[in-house]
Amino acid sequence: MTEQKTTSLQEGLNKLLAGEHTILLNKNISKALPNTLIRLIELDKRVAADRLLDRLISGIGHNEVNVRRTSATCLTSTALKLTEAKYWKRLNRLLPALTTIHKGRTGDGLNEEHRQEAGRAITLAKTKGETPQKIEKPPLGAGKKDTVEIREEQIFLLAESGSTDEAKRQLFDLVVACAKRKDFSNAERLRERIYEIDPMALTEIIQSADIIEEEKSGSIDQDYLKIWSNLLKDLNPKEFNTMYYELEEKNYDAEVTIVSQGMKNDELFFINRGEIRVSYMGGQKELFLKNLNSGQLAGENFFNSSVWTVSLTAIRPTQLLVLNRNKLENLEQRVPGIESKLRDFYSRSSDISSQMKKKGMDRRVHERYRIERKIHLQVTGNKGKILSSFRGEMTDISQGGLSFIVRISKKENSRLLLGRNIKSIVPVSGAHEMNLTGQVIGVQSYDLINSEYNVHVKFDEELLRHNIQNILE
Repeated sequence: MTEQKTTSLQEGLNKLLAGEHTILLNKNISKALPNTLIRLIELDKRVAADRLLDRLISGIGHNEVNVRRTSATCLTSTALKLTEAKYWKRLNRLLPALTTIHKGRTGDGLNEEHRQEAGRAITLAKTKGETPQKIEKPPLGAGKKDTVEIREEQIFLLAESGSTDEAKRQLFDLVVACAKRKDFSNAERLRERIYEIDPMALTEIIQSADIIEEEKSGSIDQDYLKIWSNLLKDLNPKEFNTMYYELEEKNYDAEVTIVSQGMKNDELFFINRGEIRVSYMGGQKELFLKNLNSGQLAGENFFNSSVWTVSLTAIRPTQLLVLNRNKLENLEQRVPGIESKLRDFYSRSSDISSQMKKKGMDRRVHERYRIERKIHLQVTGNKGKILSSFRGEMTDISQGGLSFIVRISKKENSRLLLGRNIKSIVPVSGAHEMNLTGQVIGVQSYDLINSEYNVHVKFDEELLRHNIQNILE
């Protein structure tokens, strides 16, 4: 039954993408569409999600009244779900269509409920879900507002008085002024607010984006562009510029450790200048793996949650540009697809994992046995207190640890398991159970469509061979 429903939904989505808006009259399709759109965005299938959103937007102008109504219902429901998920950038794209629904016109076939829901979504988009607070007189001695903030308030007061064209022009000028001063944070924030004054101000929105990108390009040192010329083959200028201004510069003296083996660190290191030694601790002995130079990346657990299996040390004074996971997630909202491009570049340019296997440094020192079995998992605190419990599908086991598959609805939540203490309750022959304690050392994507992840656990104490045999029987 589940397969039939899935197939039916997939066929319906394909028909909608092909322009068959009447498929929305199928209640199973229209009801599932808002949640499906959110799921597609969470799974990084943003291109497909945007195409479906475009079809819904065009549906509110369809010649059949029932299609217009259903399109409006799906669009407003999706908009409200986008606010819950805080996908503000994508919600802003819907503002012109939501405004059309909210204002309405005679004979459009939409009812008051459509208009109210659209108005609610517009309000949430403008306030980013925050409840407007009563403005109180600031206490004596409070800090003064900066010039940009004062101008911003003046412009929006002008818009509220009805002078929207003049307010739009002044806000555009303020965006340009911020970009010229290299204040890109305010420039991009204010550009997004042009939508609030006039959702149809496409000329100003596009032109201001071009000016910001032009100013960004002009302010990046040409030496950096030469260093990262290979990366620029994968990223277009806009993508590179946007990412560049999210990077944090860090400097290390010679023989200073950047990251140690076993650490939980979710940063991606761009080597700007200098040289880094990659090493591996085998027992009490440090083993050399390779050196990394300017123009190369390091970050073996950045794209898949894991603890570091190697150490990085600056050989000589080294400058790094650092990107952390939170900033990457924000970047992906603004520049959809940039994560997959960085992942592809890293996979092609980094050979740390293959070098470890080649030199016999792979951390899997024990033979692993394939086994499929339902197990019970308990995440525990420092004193053994159970924090949460769930079920998983064990996929393999060794004397040193085990792996299991579990469903995690949101990709960002997969990292919450990393480094956690966990108890695995494994059924064995004779209706008995074996309690195995350990720590989560890796979480990797297994099946994105079904939101399944492969979790790797290292046991606190190695299992004896006869215990392994009891589990396998």
